[in-house]
Amino acid sequence: MVKKEKIWSILVHLSMHMWEKEYDTLPFDDKMWEDIIRSSEKSGVNMIVLDIGDGIEFGSHPEIAMKGAWTRRRVREEIRRCRDAGITLIPKLNFATPHNKWLGEYRRMLSTNTFYRLANDLIKEVYNLFEKPEYIHLGYDEEDARHVAHFQYAVYRQKDLFWHDLNFLYDCVDDTGATPWVWSCPLYRHTEDYGKHFGPNDAVLSPWYYNAFNPEHWTPVESRTEYVAYYNQDRYKDLGIKFVEEDPYLVDFRNVTPDAIKAGYKFIPCASVFNRCDWNTYDLVEYFKNLCPDEQILGYMTAPWVSTLPTNESLQFWEESFRFLKEAKEAFYQ
Repeated sequence: MVKKEKIWSILVHLSMHMWEKEYDTLPFDDKMWEDIIRSSEKSGVNMIVLDIGDGIEFGSHPEIAMKGAWTRRRVREEIRRCRDAGITLIPKLNFATPHNKWLGEYRRMLSTNTFYRLANDLIKEVYNLFEKPEYIHLGYDEEDARHVAHFQYAVYRQKDLFWHDLNFLYDCVDDTGATPWVWSCPLYRHTEDYGKHFGPNDAVLSPWYYNAFNPEHWTPVESRTEYVAYYNQDRYKDLGIKFVEEDPYLVDFRNVTPDAIKAGYKFIPCASVFNRCDWNTYDLVEYFKNLCPDEQILGYMTAPWVSTLPTNESLQFWEESFRFLKEAKEAFYQ
């Protein structure tokens, strides 16, 4: 049996309407896109996960597209351009309630027959439009009261409805022949319940962790005032922690991961430079390579979490994302 090549992927946002900020036209720079493809080639990235949102003109639901959205012809052209560069383009449609602004008025029809028809239509369409991709990423992260609390219209799924809708989305992807791919939140935040509903082969999971693993690389809280203010306000003072990596979410992540590995789930772990931790990508690749059987690690991903618009910050994030992923790949997989 020929051993399958590892995935080395990067998340690219076509639309940015996964959050509350409004854009009048598609916040996507064509020159930056060309640079991303070239940087992918140079750094060994063989997959781009394209977060579509309302960034393409869906044939089944043209009312969703925002101004400047890619035409269906443009999508096909970009798939071929990437393929010529040795890169697979994978569609991502985030159906999580904190990140579904791209659905427009449909976001207020959650878990209705209208929503189920819409989701099924869009999943089938991207499968055909993206020329039968191996995976379709469904998002499904951060679905809880805290992440929707600041919205004008706050809604989220919980209990049986949470699992019903996730199962429905998995089935929609399965029906196309692709494999569902989601963030790790359903498993990591609801470990027992996820295991009751889904087995190790039902979907690929991306455990996302954006800080250091190795205690030698842990970051003192006082050195990360901007990060702490952005994510935690004064919560760290109440916790009395000295290092960012003592954050309860990060501790829980490290506690859950070994059992999830033993259960046989398939992973594409995700790093990011967004939290400004220079050791994150290196530590994450080392952690999973050492802890997880090789056949359960399908590859790795990095997520800059910025648009393609060429600001000083976004340019830095893109450059670091490619550089750190390349360094980690060479350190542990060459």
